[in-house]
Amino acid sequence: MDKKSVLKKIKTLSAAILLAAPIASSSIVSVVSAADEAQSQTPQSSQTTQTQQPSQTEQSSKTDQTKTPSSSDQTKAPSTTNKEQTTTASNKKVKTFKVAIVKKNYGIYQGNFENKKSSSKYFHKTFNVSKTFTHNGKKYYWISQKGKPAIGYINKNAVATPNQAKIVKAPYVSQYVPVKTPWGCAGASMSMLLGSQGQKITASFLKKVQDNLPMQPTKGGQKGNVYTGVGFGYVISPGALAKYARTFKTGKNVINISSKKLTLDDIRMYVQGGKPVLYYGFSSYQKSGDNVRNHCKVIVGYEKGKFLVYDPLYYSKHDGAGTGGKNMNYDHGAIAWLPKATIQHEFCHKAITIK
Repeated sequence: MDKKSVLKKIKTLSAAILLAAPIASSSIVSVVSAADEAQSQTPQSSQTTQTQQPSQTEQSSKTDQTKTPSSSDQTKAPSTTNKEQTTTASNKKVKTFKVAIVKKNYGIYQGNFENKKSSSKYFHKTFNVSKTFTHNGKKYYWISQKGKPAIGYINKNAVATPNQAKIVKAPYVSQYVPVKTPWGCAGASMSMLLGSQGQKITASFLKKVQDNLPMQPTKGGQKGNVYTGVGFGYVISPGALAKYARTFKTGKNVINISSKKLTLDDIRMYVQGGKPVLYYGFSSYQKSGDNVRNHCKVIVGYEKGKFLVYDPLYYSKHDGAGTGGKNMNYDHGAIAWLPKATIQHEFCHKAITIK
């Protein structure tokens, strides 16, 4: 074959190769695209099954992470591995802080809402919080005391931090208007407690309260007429006043908490738990040398070391300091925020509240 013939065949073969290349490339692209489409059409149920059924090793790892409490916790911590809780519950370690249980009849739990016990047993006791637990939008605190097994977890609404502010909704009641009883502080103050429980305060109700206040010789009864002061010696005792309050529909839960062990911290915790406290102290008419706590008033709030006091010894809730009996040690006005030290000076461990 001559040289010209060889060159002609080479050119013809090269052209054939170039024409065939796009066809091969198109076939490859077509195969890959078909594979991608087939993968994208994999049923979702299959994917769901794969994600909802992790291996036993993965499940074990999750359980270890959520159920192992800190070294100081010796009881079962709340778990988030429960199938129904996985999307609604979470544990979180926090910087340790203190709380006191201020409400009774809340549940304290271990594990997944197991081993429930009542908060009543731990009422007004202080605990450390090192972890929080959120479940279905509600927050719980993991509580313990130093060197002791953890108690469990409790709804945050059942506890309060030492400085947690609180004002209880209660009406101000005067012992002068609309019913004038200058020696009727106990009845007026008791009416504030009942008002916090829904009692409607009217002139007829206040007259009923004052007309039927237990008097001597009834045990613990008041000595002296509430309207005129004739024969006055002392106000009704806390025990007798609490018993009298329970004769009213809205006073069924009034209790006497008087005790030598009763402190203003206890009073604070009652208020933080939503309960107003009637206590016995001095009045703005107190004379020098008279140390008898013959006057009732009500604490309805707490904030930053101060107590909000409703004193019935004024004609109006708007009456300010110096409009009472002029003893400025105790003439603070109808409604006043008083420092703990001021109340401590007159506090005599006598009080009633609502359980």
